[in-house]
Amino acid sequence: MRRPTPAVMTFTITTALALIAVAVSATLLPERVPTHFGANGAADDWGTRTSAVAFQAAITAGLAALFAVLAWQMPKVPWEWINLPGKQRWAEAGLQGEVRRRLRTDLLWMGSAMALLNIALTFSTVDATRGGTDRLPWWFFLAFGAWLVAMAGYVAFMVLRRYRLPER
Repeated sequence: MRRPTPAVMTFTITTALALIAVAVSATLLPERVPTHFGANGAADDWGTRTSAVAFQAAITAGLAALFAVLAWQMPKVPWEWINLPGKQRWAEAGLQGEVRRRLRTDLLWMGSAMALLNIALTFSTVDATRGGTDRLPWWFFLAFGAWLVAMAGYVAFMVLRRYRLPER
């Protein structure tokens, strides 16, 4: 049996933690829950605990399913559907399988990042309701900023290094 890659393990763990966070939030949220926050962090729409938890569970599970299916199907995607700078050089070097492996790994890392963002959003909603302010806590903005920087850094890594054209 093949050992799971770090990307598969991280995706599995972060997805499980995100689903656990949603389940835990169901026990901590009051009956009236902020369901949307403005740019200033203040709640501007509310719903019931049941609808908020169901929606967050659906988003968490749906995103996990989307990234998992895309990653799982990557080896079967026709080469013509893959958009990559210098794709012909990758093909000439016989590296289509390597490109698909890298794309699969990238999808799993990005899915893990989305799960971490969902965890932050879930617990920040709990924090907003339990703090009595109906405002996102300061740490959510820090977490969101860190997430944006990490995603931008990973995309830069992919563009500048990971998918650099192979030598001729």
